[in-house]
Amino acid sequence: MKFSLPLRLLGFGLAISMLAPALAAPAASADSFPSRPLRFIVPLTQGSGSDTVTRFVADQVGKELGQPGIVENRPGADTLIAVQSMLNAPADGYSILLITPSSMVINPLVHDSLPYDPQRDIRPLASAIRSTSVLVTGAGSGFKTFDDVLGAARKKARSVSMANYSYHYRLGGLQMQQMAGVEFNHIPYKGASQVQSDLMGGSVDVALLDVGGALPLIRAGKLRPLAVTGKARHPELPAVPTVRESGLPNYELSVWIGFGVSSKTPEPIAHKLEMALLKVIDKPEFKDFAARTAYADVIGQSGKQMATMIGAETVRYRQLVKTYDVSAR
Repeated sequence: MKFSLPLRLLGFGLAISMLAPALAAPAASADSFPSRPLRFIVPLTQGSGSDTVTRFVADQVGKELGQPGIVENRPGADTLIAVQSMLNAPADGYSILLITPSSMVINPLVHDSLPYDPQRDIRPLASAIRSTSVLVTGAGSGFKTFDDVLGAARKKARSVSMANYSYHYRLGGLQMQQMAGVEFNHIPYKGASQVQSDLMGGSVDVALLDVGGALPLIRAGKLRPLAVTGKARHPELPAVPTVRESGLPNYELSVWIGFGVSSKTPEPIAHKLEMALLKVIDKPEFKDFAARTAYADVIGQSGKQMATMIGAETVRYRQLVKTYDVSAR
């Protein structure tokens, strides 16, 4: 529309000559992209499996594209701080966001005035991994089994405290208590590291954590696993029963992570990032790393495939959010 005046005054040929450089600019900029370090924004504190995976991906994508990949942790406000950090930056491909179910699916369902629309404002690039979670307690806790936790919660409502550091885990905890007919005392945190610290110190009773972040502390004897949230037992924790085995037969909680950029990013640049990410994620080195450190399954979907997955997840979580009071603190 902004070209209507030149078209009338200068004629069609001149208008096209003015328009051609603008059309060519994105392609030209993609050829020279990137010319400085890439910033990978993580909405979590250091110490989680997702943060560890992002650091590996950032390093490898940086090598693939010839510029360093630098990780910046921006936790808090249920991923909103990190999302806004990416959206407030120039839409030039240099700010890449770690996207999660919280930022892409759950936040729009639980916030009435969310300052962004994930489908409108964020362009998915590639999915990376999907992992299950584990319900843990401190090594000095009196809870030895998942049934111990439910038994204490049944005796007195809100007597068992449950830490959570995202709406995703909060929803997982609410679904668990609803299925068990109990009520936990939910305590929000900014990130996994403080949850882990408070579990070990005994200031909070239980928490759902990603297996990758919790396993080193479990192996060190600092955290005690009570139940895993997948359909089957986790291969790294074969002696730990699933929540399903422990009395909640329909329970399941998994978390995926991927990467995205502002939807205003020129498509040639977004596509270049997408191809670099998919190449790194498809490498045997990444699959081995994800299995050894995050103990997760590699997904490796393209941006378009990821958008379809997000749409399906939104339908599923919309019903869960209607069922459980996720906003209550």
